[in-house]
Amino acid sequence: MLRWTGFLVVAALVAVFGCARKPFDGPTVDAFNGRLTRDGKPVSFAPGENVTLQVIHQGSGQSFGIPIKPDGTFQIGWMPIGKYSALLKREARSGNRGGPSMYNVPDGFAIEDGKTDYTIDLGNAFKP
Repeated sequence: MLRWTGFLVVAALVAVFGCARKPFDGPTVDAFNGRLTRDGKPVSFAPGENVTLQVIHQGSGQSFGIPIKPDGTFQIGWMPIGKYSALLKREARSGNRGGPSMYNVPDGFAIEDGKTDYTIDLGNAFKP
């Protein structure tokens, strides 16, 4: 009985502390907020359009999907510090035909220690 109780305690500790960890082993910022622009001007998307900024951390290869609001802003929790490449993914609204469109963000971006607000420029080739 004592062994079973010990096992349950260990399993509970692993479940509690395992879930609290971030799935990234390295330095992070507590928040990643900002907006997308084209040539320095804010961009927006049609209401109901599903837009995601898919980013790849160049140090680890880990990928993150950042939901973009219709006004072109984003706000999420922690993110790893470092350089990123990025792809903007726009899904067709329900009822429309066709698959998602993809756009490569030309220069990517970097997340810096202590900085939480960012502007990510999509470049001149981006078509709203």
